[in-house]
Amino acid sequence: MLDVRGLLVDAVEITRTRWENEARLRGLDYQVELEASVGQNTSGSASELREVFVNLIVNAVDAMPGGGKISISCVREGGRFRLRFADTGTGMPEDVQQKIFEPFFTTKGAQGTGLGLSVSYSIIERHEGSIRVDSEHGRGTVFTIYLPACVTETTVVEESPVPVDAAPLSILVIDDEESVRETLADMLEALNHKVELATGGQEAVRMMGCADFDLVFTDLAMPDMDGWETAREIRKRCPEMNIVLVTGYGAGTLPPAGEEHLVNAVIGKPFDFSQVIEVIAAVTGQKPVLENVGA
Repeated sequence: MLDVRGLLVDAVEITRTRWENEARLRGLDYQVELEASVGQNTSGSASELREVFVNLIVNAVDAMPGGGKISISCVREGGRFRLRFADTGTGMPEDVQQKIFEPFFTTKGAQGTGLGLSVSYSIIERHEGSIRVDSEHGRGTVFTIYLPACVTETTVVEESPVPVDAAPLSILVIDDEESVRETLADMLEALNHKVELATGGQEAVRMMGCADFDLVFTDLAMPDMDGWETAREIRKRCPEMNIVLVTGYGAGTLPPAGEEHLVNAVIGKPFDFSQVIEVIAAVTGQKPVLENVGA
């Protein structure tokens, strides 16, 4: 069983860099409020539901370019939970609402892939739930999700990673997809690590010459230089660098023949907090730090 409140707390923390730290640097103020009780348990994939919640928070921030408020709540209604993500942003007209869950439809121009909400829709459907949008242009947007409640009322403590005493690292994240790049960066920064971003292998190699990194996360499928080529070039310059390959093909992805030690570890997409902490511990020797929340 999954503690819905625990997943919502994770999503708020993952996105905190976006709506708090970066926003303050731009002189903007965002308020994020969460109301949810412990013991609201559903079933399914924690990483997938967390991805949906993160996507909705990020979209809400993007819809409030001048700052604003996001209200998140979860209440039980009979045999299901009603989750509500409300923002005070620009809202959307009726014709946009009708297309918002369609693949490749986006209101973000070149900055958006148009896949976020369509993927979220599919994830919620797979969890036997539903999602809808209610909005009025100029008066904000509300996304409402319904998820089935577990029959058993026993409270399950969601194990959620909280940095306690792990040493902060300097980490380079390489990915040509902004959404993946930013999500991983938000996770790492929430764990108190210092993060630099690169959009591809060539940029990353240039950055290696003027910065001292403890660890590199590189995507596998990138144009120009893929993850293996990027790792190869990094190894030439920094033979002892800790390198983690990020791939949608899964953690069982094998390196090229004869280059078994090209990367230190592989992490599959989608990943969650626990997986990120575990792979950092594996390649750096840091002790994994997990603290229970939601009790």
